[in-house]
Amino acid sequence: MGEIVFHQVEKSFGSNKVIENLDLTIRDGTFTVLVGASGCGKTTLLRMIAGIGPATSGQVLMDGKDITDLEPGKRDVAMVFQNYAIYPTMTVRENIEFGLKNKHIPKEVRDKRIQEVCASVGLTEYLDRKPNTLSGGQRQRIALARAMVKEPKVFLMDEPLSNLDAKLRVQMRVELIHLHKQLKTTFVYVTHDQVEAMSMADDIVIMDKGKILQQGTPEQIYHDPNNTYIAQFIGSPAMNVLPLDAENRFGFRPEAVQLTREKVDGARYCRKGVIQVREMLGSETLYQVAFADGQTVSVKMLNDQYRSGDHVVLNVGDNQLYFFDRDGQRIRRAAVGDAQYAALLQTAGGMSDV
Repeated sequence: MGEIVFHQVEKSFGSNKVIENLDLTIRDGTFTVLVGASGCGKTTLLRMIAGIGPATSGQVLMDGKDITDLEPGKRDVAMVFQNYAIYPTMTVRENIEFGLKNKHIPKEVRDKRIQEVCASVGLTEYLDRKPNTLSGGQRQRIALARAMVKEPKVFLMDEPLSNLDAKLRVQMRVELIHLHKQLKTTFVYVTHDQVEAMSMADDIVIMDKGKILQQGTPEQIYHDPNNTYIAQFIGSPAMNVLPLDAENRFGFRPEAVQLTREKVDGARYCRKGVIQVREMLGSETLYQVAFADGQTVSVKMLNDQYRSGDHVVLNVGDNQLYFFDRDGQRIRRAAVGDAQYAALLQTAGGMSDV
């Protein structure tokens, strides 16, 4: 078991309150990703679980047990850091074995765990090597193996891939997903990278300024964002968000657009535009489309049929439109009723110039 519960948790550094009255449940066995911009509080929460940055007030529970003030060494967790934190003078084996020796685990048990773990992360042939002779990805595997041999209830990972190059990050993301499925234990992963969050998580927790803005599966977060911050933080390119009227705004995803030469029957929002920028990305093409009033929007398409300077028509249907109030909070049909929502759709349609 490895369920983590934060109950009315607060954290202050002097007079600066960085977490306020926060409630959060991280379900046992999930790959939960805490994501947000730098300074949003995600690493602070991770350190609370680890016990290296205790809460100022409130409770942190693991499987119903209060661990708020429990010493770090007595918590059944293992942490993987951004900088690996491996010992350069020790061999790979010695690095992995170090924590087990400190806990006086018998040698035969240590050897068995090390062999099993190194086989699963591909380090068996490097056990007698020093870390400085290995690649960045191999050194990251040492950090993972050192955490795995502890057989913890919870793995804590603080931006563990940020020091790797782009190709290796993709490879390590896949390996971490496989590792989670293999171990079937709780992973709590901190990142500022929304691509990492979307590709790896069972459950995403989006934070901003010490508060949780939304928690849900990647599909829920992407298709049903609570506000404009989430709508534009998750997704690449970000959701297009434009003024609707004096009170509200509306948005649509770049891939929801039908880009054509003429208006598409049944489309609600239709605008004439000119292709300003074309980015060909293999199987996809990104376009920046400019309207006559100076506004620009992003469009993502699977085909590559337009060039810079082409005149096009942008078409978006009812089901692809999102509405937000003046504070950026989502306006949902279920909350405002069919009549008011239909009025918002009508307003969006009235902005069409085709």
